[in-house]
Amino acid sequence: MDRTRIVIFISSVLFLNLIFCSRKSDFQKGIEALSAGEYAQAVRSLKTASVKEPSNPEVYYSLCVAYGNLDSTIPAYESYLKLSALSSPLKEDLALKAMLANFLGMDPYPASPIPMAKLRNQFKGSPAPDRELIAVAAARLDNGEIFLVKYDGSIVKKISQGGMNTDPDFSRRGDKVVYVSNQDGDDELYVYDIATQKTDKITDNRCQDLSPSISPDSKDVVYASDLDGAWDIYSVNLATKKIARLTSNKSWDGLPHYAPDGQWITFSSKRDGSDDIYTMRSNGTDCRLLYASKGDDDDASLVGDDLFFRSSQDGEWEIYRLTMKSGLLIRLTHNEDLDWNPRVSPDGKRLLLSRQIKNRWRLYFINLENSIPSDVIMRAIDEHLPADTTSE
Repeated sequence: MDRTRIVIFISSVLFLNLIFCSRKSDFQKGIEALSAGEYAQAVRSLKTASVKEPSNPEVYYSLCVAYGNLDSTIPAYESYLKLSALSSPLKEDLALKAMLANFLGMDPYPASPIPMAKLRNQFKGSPAPDRELIAVAAARLDNGEIFLVKYDGSIVKKISQGGMNTDPDFSRRGDKVVYVSNQDGDDELYVYDIATQKTDKITDNRCQDLSPSISPDSKDVVYASDLDGAWDIYSVNLATKKIARLTSNKSWDGLPHYAPDGQWITFSSKRDGSDDIYTMRSNGTDCRLLYASKGDDDDASLVGDDLFFRSSQDGEWEIYRLTMKSGLLIRLTHNEDLDWNPRVSPDGKRLLLSRQIKNRWRLYFINLENSIPSDVIMRAIDEHLPADTTSE
């Protein structure tokens, strides 16, 4: 699996130990090598430390991290089992469990379908900030509509007004939902106001306007359009309906999302041949490449320090999370079905995705605070370890 090297930061307590001890132990040398990215050296020092400190869970935790960065899965599994045998809370470390789950081909966070039996196809969902509602694009028969739905699948209200409707985006304030509708003949942008229950058409042209995202202050919407002949990124002010073109590219630009601060926009582009993820300021300046892999990467949104996106880098479309500062890349879904349209709650704790199962789209929910249990990981490790396995 071609992925960004895993970097898990050791707690500040361990670094304080380095400062106050005049003579470095093998464990301390291993921690220093680990934090410097010298993983082979870290393994050598930490293996010596494990002989001298066989009851120190921090040694096995660090060994597991070091082996993981070297893609040495069997020794990483063994280190985790030793860590677990010591009943240390370190075995519940979210980043460590996510790394091991990726090695084992398991979802690091269990996904559950949102039960909406009356809606055959659930194309996309966007979470409200209050954790109560989802704006869902779904279809009973042919035409998609926009619904406000609770997480238990119960429908609160249909907010669209005919035609084919898709691409809902809930504002971070929870006061508006923007979506795409062709109710007037072509794809235009509409905004539904939660308080007044009124809908306003905010674009009006003969082109396609798609993939809207509302700014954190609910004043502007950024979107993709072929207004000028090629697919580029535009913004429209909700009060004045004035449109500004943010990118000018012969290649496809699309799927924009505002960052939480409203100062930056993530978007996807084929300007370098494949779908890659870019970022730019909200006025279209300072464009730069944010992430690219050997596959296609797009539909990205930045929440805090985490970038959520879909990617085909492992051969099929799956959902990933990249922690920007540490470079920790975690594959959030592992299955044979098509996973698209990742949408994250403003607090970064809930993820919605659309999964295609037997030609039917289903909306799934992932609680990013509820990772895979450690005993499930241990059972999977037992199944993967050969009976006569030995550490490297």
